[in-house]
Amino acid sequence: MEIGKRLAECRRASGLTQQEAANIIHVSRQCLGNWENGKREPRIDDIAQLCQLYGVTLDQLIEWQNKN
Repeated sequence: MEIGKRLAECRRASGLTQQEAANIIHVSRQCLGNWENGKREPRIDDIAQLCQLYGVTLDQLIEWQNKN
């Protein structure tokens, strides 16, 4: 599974909408949606912010991604 799909799952598990998550990390909802849909790749600092917001470590995100 690509990182965008995993980020979307983590966001939903955190109970946040795309708009809420985007507001918290100061990007547009469209930008976050593009990351989640695989249209664009987030920068590492954006991934780090999302991991912190969703309560997962970067290692957990990468490990999970590599298993799929």
